[in-house]
Amino acid sequence: MMKKLNNIFALITFLYAFIIYMITMAPTTSFWDCGEFIATAITLGVPHPPGTPFYLLLGNFFSQLPTFSDLGARVNLISPIFSALAVMFLYLIIVQLIEQWRGKVKSWPDSLIVYGSAIIGAFTFAVSDSH
Repeated sequence: MMKKLNNIFALITFLYAFIIYMITMAPTTSFWDCGEFIATAITLGVPHPPGTPFYLLLGNFFSQLPTFSDLGARVNLISPIFSALAVMFLYLIIVQLIEQWRGKVKSWPDSLIVYGSAIIGAFTFAVSDSH
């Protein structure tokens, strides 16, 4: 039961972060290197050194998805998805760290404390300046 509850909270964490990041995502090409990376992802070209081959392959894959009419928005969709995954994994890591420190979750009130603390930590990371 507690594992299922943990998975539900992990999904909620992902969805919350994904919605926040989708709201703030650039709807098209924005400044600096974004346009260059979007153009080279679509054409599978080579951006300035040192290059980012995995990102370009992902960008090309996302540019072919029928999600938005604007190609820039399609490639920009990479950021909300993977950033929300990072927040979800942070939630799961925090739960693991707490369980290693104080033992497995055994009761309903205990789960609220552990999972609630992990959610607060992950949500804080989601909206903080983390560079």
